[in-house]
Amino acid sequence: MTYHARPKWENADLTDNYIFNRVMTDPDICLEVLRRILPHLHIKEIEFPNAQQEIIIAPDAHAVRFDIYTTDENGNHYDVEMQVVDEHNIAKRIRYYQTASTIESYEKGNTYNHVDDSYVIFFCNFDPFGLGLQYYTLHKHIDNVPEEIVYDGQTDILFNITSPKHNVNPKMQTLLDVIAKRKVDAHDELVVKLKKRIAYVKHNRKWRAEYMRLSIYEMDQQRRLEEAIKEGREEGREKGIKRLISSLRDLDIDQDTIKQELKKQYDLTDKQATEYLERK
Repeated sequence: MTYHARPKWENADLTDNYIFNRVMTDPDICLEVLRRILPHLHIKEIEFPNAQQEIIIAPDAHAVRFDIYTTDENGNHYDVEMQVVDEHNIAKRIRYYQTASTIESYEKGNTYNHVDDSYVIFFCNFDPFGLGLQYYTLHKHIDNVPEEIVYDGQTDILFNITSPKHNVNPKMQTLLDVIAKRKVDAHDELVVKLKKRIAYVKHNRKWRAEYMRLSIYEMDQQRRLEEAIKEGREEGREKGIKRLISSLRDLDIDQDTIKQELKKQYDLTDKQATEYLERK
């Protein structure tokens, strides 16, 4: 696991979670972004986007904190995420986010037929599945008949913003180019709004101070992680593994990421790492 070092405030762009969140809380920008991603839905309006909205599925479950969360006039739910670092758990991360979003879409007393549709959208600063595609759309399908999609109201969409391909519609391509800091049409309406919003965010002293506090916090997390790994190695393999698990859990790191770190630091198999995590 690697913590992404935040750039200086002046150099931060849309690939930074904090800047992305502050920009996307602008309702007009968020609406236009969703329209470009999902033009066939013909979205007319959305609720005011919530940044870092936390949803707790169960008292003892890992909480989900959405980057941007909103609903449209038809009750469809949207979670929009910026993923900067590849932590090699994207599929399970999406699964958990989709579960939380879907639970939010159920209203007490309604039947399953009335559940709202849920869309989880990831902008990735890497190729999320390593298949060389510019974007991925995920649905369930029947294994025996792969071409048969199960329409359960859940849709996952992932964009590889580093891709040089142009397999999306022109308006969506412009959005991806803006995020990737490639040359774009400066007269595009969304481009104009994004530039103004980014400038507004960076001139906000309160947000600048908050950004700096987060940077210090993340550096402290990185330091604690490195200390835990070092101390664990000094104590011996078995104690070291236990210490690392305990330290990462204290940092509120999710189970999949902890497993990947165990496998990397102690050369464990997937099964061995799982067994360590399941021990009381």
